[in-house]
Amino acid sequence: MARKSMEMAFEKLERASELHEKEFYEESVVASYSAMFQAARAILFVEGIIEKNHYCVVLYLTENHKDDLGLDLISWLDTYRLERHQWFYGVERLGTDSDESEDAIDRSTKFLERAEEIINKKKN
Repeated sequence: MARKSMEMAFEKLERASELHEKEFYEESVVASYSAMFQAARAILFVEGIIEKNHYCVVLYLTENHKDDLGLDLISWLDTYRLERHQWFYGVERLGTDSDESEDAIDRSTKFLERAEEIINKKKN
């Protein structure tokens, strides 16, 4: 399941870039978050944990992977989690711009790279 989750993470990251290029910046950030979330779940899967709750995934990573994943990236995952909630359920636009979208893609790329390193260490 970890491998499939990582495959989906990379698909979401590619989608984020496509959305960014078409100037769908909010949707690009949501796709970047989805990529990060799938990569986070892949880490949990390789450790034998199945969790769908977005908040619980962030808590688990904070407790168990703050050193190897980094609190900075975990914090960005949580920030995008909260923004995703606002995008889906809020009634006002957040006004996401190109720079924010590009930053989300960059952070998501780093998150996926670190997630792969963690998963590869666990497999060896």
